[in-house]
Amino acid sequence: MKTVKWMGVVAVCFLLMAGTAPRVLAQDAAAKDAKIGVWQNNVELGLNLLQNSYSKNWNGGEKGSVVWTGNLDARFEKQLNKKTNWRNTLKLVYGQTHQQDRDAAGELYWKRPDKTDDLVDFESLFRWTPESGWDPFVAVNFNSMFQDLTDAQGRSQSLNPKKFKESAGMARSLIDTEDRKLMTRLGVAFIQNSRSFFVEDAPSTETQSESSTEAAAEMITEYSSKVLDGAVQWESKLSLIMPFSYSGKSTFEDEVDLAAAGLPDDLADYTTALDVDWENTFSASITKALSVKLFVRWVYDKYDNSVTPLVEEGNLINAADVAGAIRKAGQFKQTMALGFTYKFM
Repeated sequence: MKTVKWMGVVAVCFLLMAGTAPRVLAQDAAAKDAKIGVWQNNVELGLNLLQNSYSKNWNGGEKGSVVWTGNLDARFEKQLNKKTNWRNTLKLVYGQTHQQDRDAAGELYWKRPDKTDDLVDFESLFRWTPESGWDPFVAVNFNSMFQDLTDAQGRSQSLNPKKFKESAGMARSLIDTEDRKLMTRLGVAFIQNSRSFFVEDAPSTETQSESSTEAAAEMITEYSSKVLDGAVQWESKLSLIMPFSYSGKSTFEDEVDLAAAGLPDDLADYTTALDVDWENTFSASITKALSVKLFVRWVYDKYDNSVTPLVEEGNLINAADVAGAIRKAGQFKQTMALGFTYKFM
């Protein structure tokens, strides 16, 4: 109940803010008309690299490493006419760390690389943009990873798990200037999760796929601004998702003995708890091709709903996977990188 009340307070504050705050427009009507029917494209390619290595007989005690991350941030937006807008965003990130280690003879060798970053995220947002400033919208989203390495026996899967989301509601652009943008949207979302897992021990690679569905209320706020006299670009995205139904919830409530499986008795409530995802990116260009980027993300997802409970004869057969999907505390991620960046406009 506390979470529901908190979500309601946020929604009320948004409605009050949206109803009283003016819609700031830095461009005049003529400039806006000039952009109608023209794609506004922004594509950024980046590569961050840190490397050092030593010969096999190096006796200084150091170990070599190679850390690299490649990313693609793309945005394609078009004001189709005065009353419709279509925006597509794509984020691809993948990175690895390669490290040296010493064998029993004291010689250096390269270990198997570890994954350090992985993201596949696509969204297509269509808005009707009447002069009132309240924009009805529909959106579709796909989220996954290039490589799933969560298997305890070291096996990997491509594009697993997969999340598809369709949403609709109302959007409000509160600030829309050359240097600052703020848009909030409220709506309902329908989510389909798909996750495959290995059915036998290694070296078998046979997998089985399971799916689940969710229906949720959603609030997403996006903000971008130039700070420090324009030297740093700040982009922030706050996503609040409150599921009000989950296809696997009844399984936790009625079909299994959670205590016998070593799981919390109130696990069913975790599946419909408020999910929070707050991303912040600070980037500064040193030269046209060299940039510094700081990324900070905080996630609160009490239960990963892509992990569907599987039951046979009243027993939860994937109890270890379910336990691994529980995150009672928030998750924090921070990366800072200096690397090469190329922008297409």
